[in-house]
Amino acid sequence: MATLHQGLQVTELRLFQIEGIKYLATPLPSTPRLSLFGGEVVPVTVIETPGHETSETWINRLVQGWLDVDDVLHRDFLKGVVFVTDDKASFDTDAMTKGLQSSFGTSWSTTMSAHDAGTAVTSGPFVLWKGELLKVARLYDDSQQAFVVATKPHIVSGAFENLRISSDFFSSLSVAVPSRIKSSCDINGPLRGARFAVKDIFAIDGLRQTAGCRAWFDLSKTSTATAPALQRLIDEGANLVGTLKLGSLITREEPTESADYHAAFNPRGDGYQSAWSSSGGSGASVASYEWLDFTLGTDTTGSSRRPALANGHFQIRLTQTALSLEGIVPSWKYFDAPAMYTRDIRNLEKWVGAWISEEPQVYQSSMSIIYPRDFLPVANTVQMGLIDKFVQDLEATFDVRKTELSIADLWKEKTPQEARGADITEFLKDVGVKSFCYGVAEELQSFRDEYWKKHSKAPYVNPVMRWRLEAAANVTREQHEDAVDRLRIYKRWLIEEVLQVGKQDSIVVLPITSQAVDYRDVPPDPPSAPNAFDGIWLASTLGAPEISVPIGEMEYDSRVSQRKEYLPIVVSLLGAPGTDMALIDAARRTLEYSGRSLEVTTGSRMNISTGTA
Repeated sequence: MATLHQGLQVTELRLFQIEGIKYLATPLPSTPRLSLFGGEVVPVTVIETPGHETSETWINRLVQGWLDVDDVLHRDFLKGVVFVTDDKASFDTDAMTKGLQSSFGTSWSTTMSAHDAGTAVTSGPFVLWKGELLKVARLYDDSQQAFVVATKPHIVSGAFENLRISSDFFSSLSVAVPSRIKSSCDINGPLRGARFAVKDIFAIDGLRQTAGCRAWFDLSKTSTATAPALQRLIDEGANLVGTLKLGSLITREEPTESADYHAAFNPRGDGYQSAWSSSGGSGASVASYEWLDFTLGTDTTGSSRRPALANGHFQIRLTQTALSLEGIVPSWKYFDAPAMYTRDIRNLEKWVGAWISEEPQVYQSSMSIIYPRDFLPVANTVQMGLIDKFVQDLEATFDVRKTELSIADLWKEKTPQEARGADITEFLKDVGVKSFCYGVAEELQSFRDEYWKKHSKAPYVNPVMRWRLEAAANVTREQHEDAVDRLRIYKRWLIEEVLQVGKQDSIVVLPITSQAVDYRDVPPDPPSAPNAFDGIWLASTLGAPEISVPIGEMEYDSRVSQRKEYLPIVVSLLGAPGTDMALIDAARRTLEYSGRSLEVTTGSRMNISTGTA
């Protein structure tokens, strides 16, 4: 007899709703069956019982605590309960059910041995689907169009899969998020149960990368391993729920330039401001969705810091050497660094510590707050007022006065011997193009060659990348190496003369850029040469950490909403390489000391306190 449909694979998605809330039910590796009930789909709650004595009071307090923190668990799941216990014979099922019945309307229960349950049946919402016990995730709409891929719930280790479910918002995805209820056997780590998504340049086992570019995706292969920096978070118990949009080929790209993938929507202000890039999807999503705890981006010359200002939340560009860059599509490896976005600085401190395997740290020696007149003040007077107020709070927290200096003037006073008397602007002239643009072109050369070989034509690149590639074509290898050497000289001089590493602990105050109304339907200015003597290049040149901190808002008259709206104001603090945890600690302590908010909310406004008068 002939075999029909050889190689046929069937995937069944099991979807259901409770009071308009959408859920996805996922089979377990070894799925237990319960044949007690006739209904085809029966929501249930699994409750693991500890070894110590239980009581009605204990179980009511436990379940109420779950309802307070978990957005997946709905009261309808509590109509049926499956107790998982090590000792079925002595477990008082009736007493436990009675306590739940009066408080939560539980109408039936049963007991399962821990041996039969295995490791996959843990506390939280499940569903009996024709007698099969399935794990439940909640489906949320990606209304801000920030996601490239939503992943299927990751029940066991191994490859990830594309969920492939659309949302009620046309052209948007549904994103599946797991319950926040922790199993009784979970390790008590800071990342356990946190939900996150990543810029779509990290290799993820089972998925293909887009790098924000259709041509790149055309050539990409399914990854067989996950980037080590990302795998570290997964190993610590964080739940990856998908990948996020970015500027094409990791470059600046405004919404009107987004020819391949529609740019993510920034929720702040009137909802029609640019999210900035390249990590725009990472910035917009964490400012939009309560169900998302943190996101990852990368930063080369501002790719994570600019979205932090546009979307209004906490961000840290890590020390470049803090984590492996293996499995991450490069922009320019000499500058690239991973970054994290969160809404709460306390979580940022916990999660970054777990990510880079470092304990909380504080600055140990004398503090220096450096206020560089080369980059401050910016043109926005509201922004400057908020920055200066924050600097006053920073001074008060550490009982030290800021040091105003001009990096350019200090260079004149202490010119490095290698500069041969050239002032800093002359020494760094054209270094942005000769180092960075050439480096970017070099990173992309194999991609462009492979695309031409396959299609006999060049791949599409956006206007900024086109400008960079054309500029790089006029740079020789010798000029590039000289420019990189100038950056090394500049870096060493900054460490010795500005930060004075080894003599003091220095924090440099930076504005990121001047905040301004930036409608997503307005084309940007034409591309121009990057300036190596720019505040946004300091962290890149140094390979140093830089934390972005929300400090207030600016009011504007929106032509979209026809009313007053508010844009975030964020300040950045730069520290010496390797001081990531101490830098976060200094920012958090300043917020606490001055009575400022430690977290921001999602939506059009951050809703933060700017401190005591």
